[in-house]
Amino acid sequence: MPRRDPRPIRWLFAAGDARLLAAVRIGLGFALALRLSRGIYVELAEQPPELFRPLSFMRLLPAMPDEGLVRALQLVGIAAAILAAIGLRPGLTLPAAWACGMFLNGMATSLGKVVHNDILLLLVMVPLLVAPTGDVWSLDAARGGRRASGPSVRYGWPVRTAAIVVAGVYFFTGLAKVFFSGPAWFVSDNLRFALYASSDAQSAPNTIGLFVADRPWLAHVLAACVLVFELSFPIVLWRPRWAWAFVVGAAALHLGISATMHLDYSAWIATVAVVLIDWPRVVHRLTAWARPIPV
Repeated sequence: MPRRDPRPIRWLFAAGDARLLAAVRIGLGFALALRLSRGIYVELAEQPPELFRPLSFMRLLPAMPDEGLVRALQLVGIAAAILAAIGLRPGLTLPAAWACGMFLNGMATSLGKVVHNDILLLLVMVPLLVAPTGDVWSLDAARGGRRASGPSVRYGWPVRTAAIVVAGVYFFTGLAKVFFSGPAWFVSDNLRFALYASSDAQSAPNTIGLFVADRPWLAHVLAACVLVFELSFPIVLWRPRWAWAFVVGAAALHLGISATMHLDYSAWIATVAVVLIDWPRVVHRLTAWARPIPV
């Protein structure tokens, strides 16, 4: 009797839809292009050498790269990300865009504080770098007349791996809170102090953040909800029909952080939506809705 692989392995390497993989390529490509277009990288290039606190591969540099190199990397990264999104040689353009994003975001985290605003987007793109993302919904497929032969393992595992990365990042973020703080993370005034400090650091008082901080019961409830949400995220891996709840939850979480602390986690919202939503089904329903009813 042949030996069967464990259920998680069978799930990971089950056949997948080429259109879903292509949709993830399109969404993440455009998301990366938008993130690389920000002016923060040029501002970082102007930082004095004394403020350079490199981490990881940035230790290979003696100081922040100059403005010319930064602008060149931005242009190459944005162009490559857009070309990957529309499906022009994504096997080359997607890795090029990712490499530019890694380098530029390495600058952002080399000022003495780890910055993780774009880390989820960059991590999720890793399995796509070696995947056949351009077999459908791409310029390459349109020009070459290529078509995916049908559901295949090579289309399934990259999307499921990306979903594991998303679920794992949220889960381990919550687990770190439990490990290092325990119940004190939501029963203490930890969140209130963070909101007060954030408001004080801004040019004007943050009325939304202060509204939450001034009400201890509300701060405790919100902190507990965040912890439960993060720890429960892996549920989406075996209950994909619940994906909409986690997409909405992630949007609510990060929009709340933006409103109360003015921290930009829009890339996380976009990444969760791109990876977890079944876009071929959405497209099918939209086209069916738009199709005229026969008289």
